[in-house]
Amino acid sequence: MASKPYTCRWAALSLSTIAGVFFPDIQLPRETSETINHKLVTVSTTGSDAKAQNWFDEKNIQRSDSIEVYHDWQRMLDEAEFDVVYISTPHPLHYHHVKYALERKRNVLVEKPATMNAAQYRKLAELAKKQGVVLMEAMWTRYLPATRYFKEELLPRIGEVRRVYADFSFPIVSPDLPHTSRFLSKAAGAGSLLDQGVYALTWADLGLHGYSNSSAVVTKVAYANSMSIRGVPGEVDDIDTVVLTKQSPESKTQEAIAIVTTSMTLPGSSKPAFYQRLQANKSAPSVRIEASKASVALSFPPIRPEELRVQWYDTEHLDQHGIEKEEVIKQPVGRGWGMWYQADEIATRVALREAGAEGEVIGLEETIRVLEWMDEARAHAGIYYDSELEKAQ
Repeated sequence: MASKPYTCRWAALSLSTIAGVFFPDIQLPRETSETINHKLVTVSTTGSDAKAQNWFDEKNIQRSDSIEVYHDWQRMLDEAEFDVVYISTPHPLHYHHVKYALERKRNVLVEKPATMNAAQYRKLAELAKKQGVVLMEAMWTRYLPATRYFKEELLPRIGEVRRVYADFSFPIVSPDLPHTSRFLSKAAGAGSLLDQGVYALTWADLGLHGYSNSSAVVTKVAYANSMSIRGVPGEVDDIDTVVLTKQSPESKTQEAIAIVTTSMTLPGSSKPAFYQRLQANKSAPSVRIEASKASVALSFPPIRPEELRVQWYDTEHLDQHGIEKEEVIKQPVGRGWGMWYQADEIATRVALREAGAEGEVIGLEETIRVLEWMDEARAHAGIYYDSELEKAQ
């Protein structure tokens, strides 16, 4: 955290559904000991001023009368005064929007997946470093207390990870969802792998690479399969399965495997509100990370874990009858959805930056690795988008 009090001024490029969760979350009341605060100061929207004000009112956005509303996102990035822009437009637009922002020396938090492919993000990362600004993918799950506890406290103790199961499936798509929905439009980047697989692959990355010298191992997609949503034109991927294998480049010995699954139609009812569905009870864990000394399980939804269930089976933990020890570790979010943790992360980096310093990309290695896996999985499974959406120019 920044040592001195710092209020991060935010710009919103799009008043999207996820922005309607993000901004109320980052303005929740904070402890007096916390030095970071957040304030929304400007937005760009294609809607009217009245519609923007209604959005502020519905989301209980503080000091909304002082928020400057633009109807041209480029003009906002050119003229407005703010510290970080939050970009939550559809994924095919991320590359163009982020590139424009970086060219104007703007710090950027961009929703996941950060870009359509790894090549686009590499180019943006180079630009951010050149421009002396901060770029970060909004993979908020990585910054939650349970995730950090897993990576920093459990991974060093559970031994060598040998197998990972990671699933993020829940019914976004229902029979009555109009085909014009962005969840069914390939032009808007629709598909289970990009929308949900990015989370499941992130847990595979945490399990396989969270506590290792990543340069000493290579993880590739060995297999991928996709089943499209029935009755929807354009072959929008739905039930996806990706198999990752991790091996030593020297010995070529396979060290671990990960099985990642997603679906936009299974399992459960699609009728409750979106965020009610995200809080539904599921009969099986969403993530299971199995290592030589213990396994760690996370319940649904894996995007917002608050509990880690550990089964210790190494000799140190077995009782006299050889029975494993079970441990439940609670790591609550604390307040709201927990999106403020990632906001604090980038705000802290911005607050501590010195004039003239080279730019930085928070979590670059992890973001690129997951994007590469999605690229490989799409190639294996035959998931295609218009080539115009994939360009890195």
